[in-house]
Amino acid sequence: MPDQIDSPNQISGLLNQHSSLQHFKLDRFLPAEPLQPAIEFYWLITWDLEDKPPYEQANLPHPSQHIVIDTSQSTGVFGINTGVFYYTLQETGRVFGIKFRPGAFADFFRYNPSRLLNTHTVIEPFLRQSENHLVSQLRSAEDPKTFANHIDKVLISRQKPLTTKAQDARALVELIAKSEEINNLTDLSNTSGIQPRTIQRLFQSHVGVNPKWVIERYRMLAAVDKINTGQDLRLTDLAQSLGYFDHAHFGKAFKKLTGHAPSYYLSEPADT
Repeated sequence: MPDQIDSPNQISGLLNQHSSLQHFKLDRFLPAEPLQPAIEFYWLITWDLEDKPPYEQANLPHPSQHIVIDTSQSTGVFGINTGVFYYTLQETGRVFGIKFRPGAFADFFRYNPSRLLNTHTVIEPFLRQSENHLVSQLRSAEDPKTFANHIDKVLISRQKPLTTKAQDARALVELIAKSEEINNLTDLSNTSGIQPRTIQRLFQSHVGVNPKWVIERYRMLAAVDKINTGQDLRLTDLAQSLGYFDHAHFGKAFKKLTGHAPSYYLSEPADT
């Protein structure tokens, strides 16, 4: 049976996290070992809002593709969303997701992920199982781990090996994620030792978005994660730590993406 990952205190990219976690439960499971080089984890969101108003959740997506089985709304294969992803929870429901590591989806299914940018498509060509069958199984599963075990078997039967290009693409995205000093393609090239044009081709064929977008997205993810934990956070200091020229530049970029100023998501007022 798949191992459950301990629920983190913080879910990366979840806007207004404190309020969010009062409306749903998140569980995460490791996939079977042969799948782990390509799949980061499975996730399951469950909620019960009977006799309560609907709740709209906003999330800042990572540069990953997801396969999603949803008992109430959209089931499918989802590409990277370049904006904020909104989902309305109402009544009761379950959503099971498969999060691919950056660069892996392309080789796993021999499919260019850029074709899925800001959109989704049907599951059956990828998993060779119908949407109705998968949704029915998820809805009736008494133990989510049993459903995850079924997904393990389906994915192992469909898995294709990862190439060096997929591994290089993943390494570059992970380098961006952990390196505050990388602010543009030149920085990424100098740090990785890979030519800019080669990086651009890798991102086009295996990540699904360009390097500039991934760099900017991880800066914003870092901002959201720090805001979610920072009651005493100074937004001026945050902007500088993320490499923005000044607080105004950071605030403008953040509001353009999320629709709100950074201070909107702080649990306590911060300096502006």
